[in-house]
Amino acid sequence: MLKKHFATGGAFTDRNGRILRIVPDEREAISLYIPLASHTQELIDAVLLAEDRGFYDHAGVSPAAIMRAAWQNLTNNRIVSGASTISQQLIRVIKPRPRVLSTKISEALMALRLELKLSKKEILEKYLNSVSLFSNVCGMQAASLLLFNKNPYMLNLAESATLAAAIQAPGRFDPFNKKGNLALTKRRNWVLAEMLKYGKCTKEQYETAIKQIIPTYRRKLPFNAPHFCDMLLQQKGKPVGIVSTTIDMNLQNKLHEILSAHKSRLFRSGAKQACGMIVDVSNMNILAMDGSFEYGPINNGFNNGCLAKRSGGSILKPFLYALAFEKGYYPSFIIPDTMQVFKTLQGDYHPDNASRKSYGPVSIRLALGNSLNISAVKMLNILGIKTFYDFVVDLGILNYEEKAADHFGLGLAIGNPEIRMYDLIPAYAMLVNGGNLRPLTYFPEEKAPSRNIISSETAWLIFDVLSDPSARLFTFGNPACFKSESRFMIKTGTSTDYRDGWLVAGDSRFIIALWSGNFNGSPTRGLSGAVACGPIYKDIVDYLERLYRCHEPVKPKRVIKQKICSFSGKLPNGSNCPLTGMDYFIEDNSNTGICTFHKGEGDYHSLSTDYASWLQHRKMLTDVDPYQLEKVERKTVISADNKKETIADVASIKILSPYEGDRYVIMPSHDNLCHLRALPSQAVDEVIWIIDGYEFERSKTPYEAYWPLVKGKHTICAMTDGDIASEVTIYVE
Repeated sequence: MLKKHFATGGAFTDRNGRILRIVPDEREAISLYIPLASHTQELIDAVLLAEDRGFYDHAGVSPAAIMRAAWQNLTNNRIVSGASTISQQLIRVIKPRPRVLSTKISEALMALRLELKLSKKEILEKYLNSVSLFSNVCGMQAASLLLFNKNPYMLNLAESATLAAAIQAPGRFDPFNKKGNLALTKRRNWVLAEMLKYGKCTKEQYETAIKQIIPTYRRKLPFNAPHFCDMLLQQKGKPVGIVSTTIDMNLQNKLHEILSAHKSRLFRSGAKQACGMIVDVSNMNILAMDGSFEYGPINNGFNNGCLAKRSGGSILKPFLYALAFEKGYYPSFIIPDTMQVFKTLQGDYHPDNASRKSYGPVSIRLALGNSLNISAVKMLNILGIKTFYDFVVDLGILNYEEKAADHFGLGLAIGNPEIRMYDLIPAYAMLVNGGNLRPLTYFPEEKAPSRNIISSETAWLIFDVLSDPSARLFTFGNPACFKSESRFMIKTGTSTDYRDGWLVAGDSRFIIALWSGNFNGSPTRGLSGAVACGPIYKDIVDYLERLYRCHEPVKPKRVIKQKICSFSGKLPNGSNCPLTGMDYFIEDNSNTGICTFHKGEGDYHSLSTDYASWLQHRKMLTDVDPYQLEKVERKTVISADNKKETIADVASIKILSPYEGDRYVIMPSHDNLCHLRALPSQAVDEVIWIIDGYEFERSKTPYEAYWPLVKGKHTICAMTDGDIASEVTIYVE
C-alpha cells in the first residue's frame, strides 16, 4: 500500500536490465523504485548524516532532535533547523498536508505506527525511493541518472554527498541553474565535512571529493526501442517500478544500425521507410522492434510500421499451401501454371505471374518457391476461398468480417488483404514450431499459450520448400543475399505497383520480418520484396550466425523421402520416365499414383488439354518441344451388326470463355470481340464453334476463336467430331 502512494513512476528495461524508457507517474514526477542494496553505503551514510543521524536509535520520533531544533530556531529567531526524522518525512510523502502544528503532531503519531509495521531497512528503502529532489525528480535512482548518468550503485563519494545534500531544499538546491548549483555545492561540502568528522570517509577521499564540480546540465533520459515502448504503453499501460521486457538492446541497436545502413539505397528507389522485427521462436519473445528509419516527424517516422496494415503481396502463399498439405496434397503435386480466366463477383479475373510468363506444369514446391501467382490462384480455387479465409483468420493474420471472403475473392491468394507484421510473425513461427501457434510476448516471465493449427509434418514440409534454394531458381535465381551458413526459410512479398516489399525468414531459433515502402502508400520505383529487403536480411542473418547457434527444425518421423518422376511429380512409370528425383511426403499421402506424363518409351511428355494454350505459345518460341498434348485414346468396339469400329474416347468438353449468362456492351471505337475458348478433357483435332445454330469456326489447339459481337441473345456451342458438346448463353447490348 505504501509503494502505491509514492512509487508510481517506472521504467521499461531490456532483458539485461538496461533502461529503455523512464515513464513519469500521474504527477509527472520521475521516480524509479530500486532495492536498498542498489544504493552505495556512502550514499546511505551521507543521507543519514544529513537528515537523521539517530535513525537506528529512535522509534520514529527523535526527542533530542526536537529539542535541538527548538533551541536553534529560538536563538536565531527564525527556523534554521527541522526535527523531522526519516520516518516522519516518509509520512509527509505518503500524505502531504499543510505545514501546521496539528500536521506535525499527526505525522509524529503516524511515524510511530510506521516504525511498528516496517523494519528500519524497509523504511530507509522507501525513503530513498520517494524523497523529492531537484526539478520533478523523486528518489535516488532517477536523480542519479539525470544528474550523473549513473545508477546509484556506481556513485562516488562526491556524487553521493550531492544527492544527500539536495534533499533538504529541492527547489533551492536545483543544480540546473547557477544560483541553485552554488547553493547545492555549499551544502554538499558541508555533508562531506560531516562524513569526514564521523569517520565515513578518509581525509584523502574528502579532499578529492570536495574539488569535484556538480554538473549544471540535465542528462537526457534513456530513450531506447521507442516504437516498442510506445506499444507497451498503449497495450499494457504505464510501468510501476522497474519492468523488465524481452528486448535485447544489443540486438535492437544492431537492427536499427542495419536498417539505417540501407536507408540511402532504398531512398534512391523511392522507399522512404522500412521496419523490422526479430523474435525468439522458443518463447516468442520480441527481441528487437524498429518501427521506422528514425523515430521522429520525418516521413511519418513516429508511426510503427510493425503495427501498420500493409498489403501483403505473396506473403500469405505459404499458408495456402500449408492448407493444401493438410488436405492431402504434397510438394511434388503438379499444378498447371497456365493462363486461365476466372469468373468472380467483381468480373473476369485474369491472374498473371510477376514475370508475365506461364511455366506450364509446375510442382507445389516450385510454385511456392518461385511465388507463382497463377498456380496460387488455381490452388485457392481448388481449396475454396472461404476455407482459406477462415484458415487465415484462425492464424490471427486477419480479423473475421462478414462477407470478407467474397470481397477478397481469388486475390486472397496473392495478397490483396492488408496485414500487420506483428500478426504475421506468429504464423511464420508456427512453421518452425511444429504447427503450434503462439502469440508474441513482451516480458521474460510471460508464457505464450500454444494452440495446434497444422500438423508438424505439414509445418516441416513448408519450411523445407521455403528453405530450398533450387525451388526459387525460376524467378529469384540464387542471390547472394539469400545465402546463409545455416538453413533459413525465406519468403518475400511485393504488393501492387511495388508499394510494399516484404521478407520473412526463420529457423527454429529466430524469426526475422522486414518491410520497406512508404507510410503514405505511394509506390516505389520497382522495388520488390527481394530487392528491397534481401540485403537487409543478409546483414541480420550474418550477425545472428556470428553470435548464436542457428539450426533448422527437426524433420518429423512421418515425413518420408521417395522417388518420383521429375516431370509429373508422381511415382515413376517404370523405365518410361526419362528423369527421376526425390521429394518428401507425409507417410499417409505418399501414394501419388503412377506417372501419367510418360505412358510409353519416347522423348515426349504428354500433357492434358489444360496446357493447350501454353503449348501453342511455346510453338512460337521453340522448334522442338518435348511437351505435347496427350493423344486421344482410341478403342475398338463391336457394333450391333458385328462390325468392328474404332472410336475416340472423349469424355467431355467445357467452355472456359465466355461464361453462362455473361453480358456484353458494344462500345464505339472498340474491337467488340468475344473470346471463345474451350477445354476438352482429352486432346482432339479441332473444336467446332456453333453460334445460334450455325457453324462459326473450327479451331485447333488451343481451341480458341474470336467472334464479332452482335446485339441480342446468343447461344454458343462447342463440339468435337465425337458430337460431345458444351453450351452457354450470353447477352449483347
